[in-house]
Amino acid sequence: MFEYDQGATRREIMSTARNQPASTPLQRRFTLFAAAIIFLALAIRLLYVWMATVDYPIRGDINQYVLYAWNLTHRGVFSTALPDEESAPPDDYRGPGYPTFLAAAMIMSGHSDLPLRPGHGGRYALGYATDTWMRIALGLQVILGAATVLLAMILGRYWLPRGWVLAAGLMTALWPHLVTFTGTLLSETLFGFLLLLALLLLCSVHTKGGWKRASAAGLIWGATYLVNPIVALFPLVAAVSVARDRKRNLAIIFLASFLVAPAMWAMRNEFSVQDSGALQRIEENFVQGSWPEFLLAYNNRFHNDISRQIVEAVNAELQQLEVSTATGLGEIWERMAQDPAYYLTWYLAKKPYLLWDWSIWIGIGDIYFVPVQHSPFEVIPILSGMKALFRWLNPFVFALAATCALAVFLWDLIRRKGGNFALSVTTLLTLYLTAVHVILQAEPRYSIPYRPEEILLAFTAIAWLFKRLRGSQSRSEPAGAAADS
Repeated sequence: MFEYDQGATRREIMSTARNQPASTPLQRRFTLFAAAIIFLALAIRLLYVWMATVDYPIRGDINQYVLYAWNLTHRGVFSTALPDEESAPPDDYRGPGYPTFLAAAMIMSGHSDLPLRPGHGGRYALGYATDTWMRIALGLQVILGAATVLLAMILGRYWLPRGWVLAAGLMTALWPHLVTFTGTLLSETLFGFLLLLALLLLCSVHTKGGWKRASAAGLIWGATYLVNPIVALFPLVAAVSVARDRKRNLAIIFLASFLVAPAMWAMRNEFSVQDSGALQRIEENFVQGSWPEFLLAYNNRFHNDISRQIVEAVNAELQQLEVSTATGLGEIWERMAQDPAYYLTWYLAKKPYLLWDWSIWIGIGDIYFVPVQHSPFEVIPILSGMKALFRWLNPFVFALAATCALAVFLWDLIRRKGGNFALSVTTLLTLYLTAVHVILQAEPRYSIPYRPEEILLAFTAIAWLFKRLRGSQSRSEPAGAAADS
C-alpha cells in the first residue's frame, strides 16, 4: 500500500541521529532541513517558556505530581501529602514516572522547598514560578519537546518520502499544544517523547533483531507505562506483531523486559498501599466518560445548578460502582438504555473526535492548561496567525489521520500479513490509544502526546493522495506531451 526505501531509511536515520555527513547531496539537504526544523522546535519552545507568564503554575493535576515529587525527594515516599503534614501515606493514584522526573529536577537544583502562598480565589497555592527546580524541569521539557520532533521525523522516514517527513516534522515543531505543554508541569511532554522512542526501538527490533534491542525496547515501554499506564496492554499487541514475522524469541524477550517495570510497581503497591488508587482512577474515568455532559458541567458546577446536579449524579454513580461493581454497571446500563442512539453516537463519533479536538476542557481552555499572560501565541502576530491556521486545520488533520489509520488497519487485516511494520505499529498504537480513551475519558489534553503520530498519519494520507493524483495526470497526458516533459 505504501512504498519506501528501507536502505535509504536506515542511512538517513543514522545520518540524522548521529549528525554524520550524508553520502549524497539529496541526503545532505534532507539532514540540513531536518536540523533546521529541530532548531526551530527548540527555539519556539524556549521562546514560550521565556515569554509566557504564569502566576500560579502549580494548580489542578499539577499539585499531585509536584507533591509526589516533593515527598519522594524529602521523605522517600510516593505520596500526595502536603509538606506540613506529619505523615505521608503512600498511594498509587498516578504512575511514578513523571513525579520521578520532577524529583530529579528538585535534586539537581539543590533547593526543593515547596512553600504555601495565597492563591487564586482565596485558596493557597504551592511554589513560585521562579523556583530553581521548576525552571530546570521546564528546561528539560524544552529539550524533550525538540527531541520529540527529531524522533517523529526518524519514525516517519520508515515509510514516507523525505519531503513529506520534513513537512510532518515542521508541523510537529510548530503545533501549539506541543509548545505550550513544554511550559506546563504535566506528564504530556515526557510521555510523548517516550512513546516515540519506544516505537522507534520496536521498529529497530523488527528490522535489525537482536536480544539487546528487544530488551531495550521492552524496558523503554516499561518506563512509558510508569509515566502513563494507558499503554499497559499495547506491548502485548506489539509483541504479537513482532512474533507474526517469525521473530517469536524476540517478541518473548521484548514482552518479558516490558513486564519488569509493571511487576515491580505492582509489588510495591501490594505491600505499601491499602486501597488501589489506580483502580479508583480507572473507575472515575469510566463513569465520568460515560456522561457526554460531564466536562462542561464540571467546569460550570460552581455557577450553574444544572451543572452541579450533573456532577452530583456522576459522583453518585461512581460511589455505587465502588460499593458494588455489578450494581454500578447496571445503573450505568439502565441510563444508557433510555436513549441508546444518543449514547451510541457519543461513543462512536463524538467522543473519538473530542479526544482529537482543539480546545482543552479540563483547564483554562484553548491551548492552555493554566492561565497564561504574554504568551507568544497571543502577542506575536505571526504566531497568533499560525495558531489560528492550525486550529482551522485541526479537523482536516483528524479526518486524514483517521482515514489513513483505518485504511492501513483494514489493509493489513485483509492481507493477513503486515505491510510496512513501522506504519502498521504506529497505526495500531494510535487506534489503541483512541479506543482506550473512548472507553474511559476523552478530552483534547489527553491527545497531546499522540499529536506527532496523528500528524505522521495525516501526511501519509496526503502523500498517498498526491501520488495517485500525479499518476492519474501522467496517464491522461498525450504521448507527445509526456515525451516533451
